[in-house]
Parts: sequence; C-alpha cells; structure tokens
Amino acid sequence: MTARLGEILVSERACSYGDVREALQNQAIFGGRLGTNLLELGAVTEAALAHALGTRTGAPPLFGDLPPDPAALRLLDARLADRWDVVPYHVAERRLAILTRDPADLRMLDEVAFATSRHVHPFVVPEARLWRTLRSAYGLDRQVRGFPGERIKAEEAPARRVATGPDLMDEAGFDALYGRVGLQAPPPPAPPPADDLPVEDLLEPIEPEPPPLSPAVLDGLMRAHGHAPPAALPAGAALPPPVLARAPAPEPSPLAFAEALRFLEGVGERGAIARTVLRYARSKFRRAVLLTVRQGEAHGWAGLGAGLTDEAVHRIRLTLATPGVVATVVSSSAPYVGPLPKTWANVRLLKDLGGGVPKSALLLPVLALGRVVNVLYADNGRGEQVNAGDLGDLLILGTRIAQSYEVLVRRAV
Repeated sequence: MTARLGEILVSERACSYGDVREALQNQAIFGGRLGTNLLELGAVTEAALAHALGTRTGAPPLFGDLPPDPAALRLLDARLADRWDVVPYHVAERRLAILTRDPADLRMLDEVAFATSRHVHPFVVPEARLWRTLRSAYGLDRQVRGFPGERIKAEEAPARRVATGPDLMDEAGFDALYGRVGLQAPPPPAPPPADDLPVEDLLEPIEPEPPPLSPAVLDGLMRAHGHAPPAALPAGAALPPPVLARAPAPEPSPLAFAEALRFLEGVGERGAIARTVLRYARSKFRRAVLLTVRQGEAHGWAGLGAGLTDEAVHRIRLTLATPGVVATVVSSSAPYVGPLPKTWANVRLLKDLGGGVPKSALLLPVLALGRVVNVLYADNGRGEQVNAGDLGDLLILGTRIAQSYEVLVRRAV
C-alpha cells in the first residue's frame, strides 16, 4: 500500500504529526491539498514537499520557479491545461515533459499525449506551484496559496485612509472617490539592514534550497519510456470543444431559513456549505459573497446575485492590515450592519463586486477552530438599505455553519 503524504513527510522529518493534523483541519475548511496547507502553515519547505510527492507517486519531482519552455506551451491550449491542471514544461523532439500533481492519471496522460502527438513524461509538482504556473503561463484563474511571502503584492493598499471627512457617504461621494483613489500598490519596503536582522537569523543562516532539475537532466530523464499517444481516445474522452461565449448558468433557487438549516445538518463538504449559505442569503439580499479568511487576507470564495461571476468573486483580495469593514469584522469577530466607511479596502471591495454603493451592508463572521474563517458580505445594491432584522436568523445560521465545519474537521483527522 502506498504511504500517505503526511506519513512520508513525518518519516523524513520534514514536519511533525502535529503539523499534519493542523494542515488536515485547515484543508477541511479552506480546501486545497494537504501539501498546500502545510506550505501555507510554513510547516514544510517546497523542496521537502516535492521530494515527498515524488516518493509517493514514483514520478520525478520539480519545485521552485519553473518557467515553461514556450515551444512546449504552444503544444497544448488553455482548454486542456485548465481541464487537467497540467502545464507543458519541456519539449525534446517527440518527447514532452509536463508538470502535474497527478502523474498517474491515465486519462490525463492519454488526452495530453493525443493532443500534442508526443510521448508524455510527467513530473510531479506541489499543487500550489502548479496553480501559480497555470496563472502565469495561461492566465487561468487559480488560487495563490502556499507561498506566504508572495501574497497580495500588486493590490496592496496604502497604509493610510484614502480620504478625509465623515465616514458616512452618499452615492455621489463614493463614486467620486473611485476616480481619485490610486489602487496600485506602493513600492515594497526595502529589506532591513543586516544589523536589524533577528538574532536567530544571524546565528542560523538559512540554507539555500537546491535548484530544480536542469534542461540537460530533464533530457536525460525523458529518454526513459514515456506515455505514448493513443491511436484514439476512449469513448467519452473527446477533446473539449473550443471555448465559446455562453450565457451564465441559471442561479440556483433561494432557500428558506428552515431549508438552509436542514441542508447544513447533512453537509458533506465545504462547497455545500457555501452553496447553502448563499442560497439562503439570496432570499434576503440582492447580492451576497462569502470571503475566506486566512494568513492575514480575505479573498473571494463564492457569490450569488446581480452581476456576480466566479471570476469577479475570485478577484476579491483584501489585506486585513488595511482598515475596512471586513478587517473590522474579522478583528472583532462580531457582525456589522451599516454604511461603508470611506476606506481603500471598502472601495476595492465594492469595485470588485461590480460597483454600486449601497446605503448599508451586512457582514457576518463565521468561526471555526477558534477563529474567523469566513465573512459573509451582503447588500441590496446601489443606494439600497439592508434590513437589520435579518441579522437574527443569520446569526443562527452562522452557528450552524460552525457546527458543520466541526463535523468536517473531525472527519478529516
């Protein structure tokens, strides 16, 4: 029987059992694979994780910055890269090295080999590295997770408030603010001088990680037997059609309060929690978004309502170090009902939601593992109020959500 990834990492002393348990708890709430959550906790290095994945899968591992060969990228279009979470990395004559998190997936290997007419050689990489490479190579919508030092950079807010004057604003005032706020990040601060480094860094300098495999080594590995292109794809495995503009899928029907409570009782995975919460919220509000809170950030997870798309929701990324209603709700672990103060973070949030300044909004924290892990944001659109009386049922729903998370965590560990 193949050893589990956590067992391999612990046996190689790359992390502890406690680290694996904490990562499994985070996985139940935040999704992603175990390795991604371990990276995010800082419990393992990317090199150690990659080598453990290689041990588990039997495929050669890669890690670190992995810019693909442009000639290899041209062999596979974004549709298949998106479908299989795979990146063509290096091409040599009739052989193609690919980056994947599932090197033993025969359907993936068949389709990639068939589409490229190459013998495919899979290299395993951590999920977080693969997501990052898919974003940079194809512009595909993938989460940025697992690399704490590379979180929100291009969208960081100024540390000060962006406007003076009263916190409460009208539509014209906020819309005018949109035109005045520069939303680009300030330049990153210079690294501290050596004298300011922590004592432990001076005593124990960080050892550089070994570089990834060179093209010469890749060429040598690729001389081994690869996955040959099949003569034809199995029935039902036809290549996906070209991406065409199509109407969005119809929104699911709203849920009544009693229905939402019943659905949460039998929830089996985190996606079902999001769907249930948002369907209930749509029975009360014009638009609603669930934000995930971790590592000092809040970013969009799922949403329903006027003008919201998955792409728009996933673009929402707020640093909690910047004043705003989301940061306030997270720091206080308390709900908020009222108008939105004039801060950079609130401007950024409303722009990502598609604009339109509501007279008031409602935000509800969702707690698990002793901390806020989600924030539900809801409003009724441009110039409209929310009903503060809806908060009572939402507070009950928030408690049930926390209980559902507890069930998922117990199953995970």
